Amino acid sequence: MTFKKNAGKYFEEWIDWANQQYMDRGQAVVTKIPTPWKVIRKYSPYKKTYEIATAFPEKKSTVDFGGTASAQSLWFDAKVTKDEKRFPLQNIHKHQIEYLKQVHQQGGKAFFLIHSEHFKCTWLLWNSQLMEFMETTKRKSIPFSWLDENCAIVKSSNGIVLDYLPEVLKQREG
Repeated sequence: MTFKKNAGKYFEEWIDWANQQYMDRGQAVVTKIPTPWKVIRKYSPYKKTYEIATAFPEKKSTVDFGGTASAQSLWFDAKVTKDEKRFPLQNIHKHQIEYLKQVHQQGGKAFFLIHSEHFKCTWLLWNSQLMEFMETTKRKSIPFSWLDENCAIVKSSNGIVLDYLPEVLKQREG
């Protein structure tokens, strides 16, 4: 059985490191939300034990990360693309947009961190910006030039590899 390599795994690790530093500094408590998996086991008479036969996501997850900072709820998903010109919208699932829409309606901050491997650049895209983009254009991707013009760039600062929190807290509404 072969597994597709998770291209965004390193990006999620950067976010995990940042979140750990935020927690160590008392600035935020943000954690990775695990995807619920269904594991099917079969009995191996030769080994006289049960072994994993297959595993698959049990249901659609919400988003990658959730937590609290400065008495504000934060929920977001991390996305990575290797594309050299644009971010494909097919990388964002409808259930993620809907979940973040509900977070926003409840007063929480709802966003995506989008990383371009080609440009080594990360943007903070609010879910409301994404919905507006999708409603006003028929494009199947977001040009990086649009992200540059409309979204904050997240960089390493304050000793944090991906210091997204100041930009999130600066925004009055998410």
